Amino acid sequence: MKRTILFILLFLVSNVFAQETPTLKSLLGHEIGVEFTRHHEVISFYEKLHKAFETESKILEYGETNEGRKLMLFFMGSAENISRLDEVRNMHRLRGNNSKLPIIWLSYNVHGNESSATESSIQTAYKLLTEHKDWLKESIVIIDPCLNPDGRDRYVNFFKQYAAITQNTDPSSIEHKEPWPGGRFNHYLFDLNRDWAWLTQVESQQRMKIYNKWLPHVHVDFHEQGYNEPYYFPPAAEPFHEMITDWQREFQERIGKNHAKYFDSAGWLYFSKEIFDLLYPSYGDTYPMYNGAIGMTYEQAGSGRAGRSVRTNLGDTLTLKDRIDHHVTTGLSTVEVSLQNKNELIENYNSFGVDKKYKYAHYILRGDNDKLQKISNLLRAHNIEFGQIAKEGRVKAWSFRKQIEQNLTYNKGDLVVSTSQLKGPMVEVLFEPKTYLSDSLTYDITAWSLPFAYGIDAHGFNGALEMDKNWFQSFNRSSMPNCYAYLCKWNSMNSASFLQSILSQNITVKVAEKEFQIEDEVFPVGTLVIPRGINKDINDFDEILQRAAEDSWIDIYPVASGYVSKGKDFGSSSYNEIYLPKVGVLSGGDLSPLNTGEIWHFFEKELALPFRMFRLSELNRIDELDIIVLPAGELSADELEQLKQWIENGGRLLVFGDAAYNFVADFDISVRDLEIDYSATEREELSGLITGAIYECDLLAKSSPLTFGYSGYYSLRQSASNFSLKNGKTILSLPENAEQVSGFVGFKAKENQDKAMILGVENFGKGELIYFCDNPLFRGFWENGKLLVANALYFGND
Repeated sequence: MKRTILFILLFLVSNVFAQETPTLKSLLGHEIGVEFTRHHEVISFYEKLHKAFETESKILEYGETNEGRKLMLFFMGSAENISRLDEVRNMHRLRGNNSKLPIIWLSYNVHGNESSATESSIQTAYKLLTEHKDWLKESIVIIDPCLNPDGRDRYVNFFKQYAAITQNTDPSSIEHKEPWPGGRFNHYLFDLNRDWAWLTQVESQQRMKIYNKWLPHVHVDFHEQGYNEPYYFPPAAEPFHEMITDWQREFQERIGKNHAKYFDSAGWLYFSKEIFDLLYPSYGDTYPMYNGAIGMTYEQAGSGRAGRSVRTNLGDTLTLKDRIDHHVTTGLSTVEVSLQNKNELIENYNSFGVDKKYKYAHYILRGDNDKLQKISNLLRAHNIEFGQIAKEGRVKAWSFRKQIEQNLTYNKGDLVVSTSQLKGPMVEVLFEPKTYLSDSLTYDITAWSLPFAYGIDAHGFNGALEMDKNWFQSFNRSSMPNCYAYLCKWNSMNSASFLQSILSQNITVKVAEKEFQIEDEVFPVGTLVIPRGINKDINDFDEILQRAAEDSWIDIYPVASGYVSKGKDFGSSSYNEIYLPKVGVLSGGDLSPLNTGEIWHFFEKELALPFRMFRLSELNRIDELDIIVLPAGELSADELEQLKQWIENGGRLLVFGDAAYNFVADFDISVRDLEIDYSATEREELSGLITGAIYECDLLAKSSPLTFGYSGYYSLRQSASNFSLKNGKTILSLPENAEQVSGFVGFKAKENQDKAMILGVENFGKGELIYFCDNPLFRGFWENGKLLVANALYFGND
């Protein structure tokens, strides 16, 4: 009888447990790893998981993508800690002795077609809440299941459309070959794993607001690589940035050894200490590192070629289930090691940046109002403190522009950023004039200094400085209802946004082809002149200009007369009317999705300029376009011929990067390349490479409309190719015996840079080609290059 009662009790308990703990399949709707999960289904799963473990989890929706998909975080911990999550976060941010819980943040699917990552997040979250509840009593685990929902759904929808009913492992099958542009990128075809520092994309901007509220102890970015590769986990490869501590490196070793234990047991192949370094600050591993965390990238074989299963070069079959198992293993292992070492982890995190030695204590930034507004917005987005100098003084300082130490008089009100703050290491990394490389074999660009990227004058120096925290800007936007005209200096993309705004509202605008002066105020070439007399039919003329100036963060100047003190009066032929161009952007084929996306984003988000994006197959319908933008990439002979005829008839073609190669045979442009040594090792090949180095340019055509708004220019160079024009006009070039300001340049590449063209114009028939040999829109963060493109749109050649 007792046995019968005991059996019944056990049955009832197990039955209750089964009811309270739903299976993963019941929450997801299918077995994990059998098929890909669309993003709305992922959201649904996490909502159901939260409902099943309501007290031990929390969902935070932190925004949405360009295409309207939800961005969310899933928090896990003990019921007590989840109920006081804000208190836990506040204690953690104080970095004091009361902070006892390691904060572990796991990010998945920043590249949309690295699709096992999001699936892995699902199983990882479920296992933590069911099999590892004890871990959650001692930690807070945050899961971002998909950083790039738009790209992921692009891939998943493609795969579901073309996948065979029975799994096809043949890598040449259509289901293993994504069409252009692929699912890797977000809506605007940006690589979100290169956007952590620059925050050009809405996904990054919204995520950073929450990330900076938490600043976790550990952050992992789950990726995929080629389907023939073994698994990668840390420790990372050289170069390590100088800001990374010995402790951070050593902890990566501990993590790697723990992962290896599990991989050895299962017989899975893996590697570490190769390829993936810790230098470029805009990755999902380096950005956390520079904020004191243990930042790591994990790379599983797969990516957009693997599908549900694929045959590798070794003849093995790699399945989606395999890929998920590997990522789940490293995810759980990460939590395990963090808990095993939680006291050391928290202690070293809290001391990161304390008593750290920086190259400079302060950076003083000067420039036009609109440029300072741009960089101050970026600093705010990263919670980097800045202020203004309280009183003037004099000091020895390093000049970014002159590349020398000189006497500097600083003024009250100058914008200053100091390294003496929580985000001091991040300040050092983003502003450093030259990046130290412990190894030149690196995965990405090697120079990014913000003063060069934003086109501002900067000085770094050490010593005491009295500063006020509240830096503010004042703008000249005074209204004069009966003024003769309004003027706007052409300084930056803010000026271009203002121009586009008023042109779209049918305001007639002229541009000054020569410098002029009114009383003591000098107005440089490129100044916009907006006379009232030729805008008589515009209602609310003053209000339109005032509102556009406020929205664009620029100064506008009302003037009482068309008579100038020096230069040409406003009725002169030196002032030309500006017209809205009809613009097209080529896409598809062998053109770069990344560069196409940079151009697309520039037009749509920076300028709000209407344009037509069209495929290469539609080149037979371009007669009505004034301007076509050609992204980097290769054209066929037929495509080139169609463009050639359009240019001859008066079209203007903007050519980006290596797209210039398409025109070497039949046009004025020529190129000097280094001879390829096919026997060279990877390290030997470095001698012929430029990995994102900054060069100061010679401004050869100062009167050209293409250089309106520029007194100098620094280019971010990524190619050793030396383009030149035989009979065209070179606008920007590298100097003779060019030396990089910052970044790595191989010795052979360096010898090939003399007088390399950066920007040039070739006349062809009635039209012209404008060559941007270095991409001025690179990743949307090279802010000072954008005005060159705006000039080519609105002003063109002489």
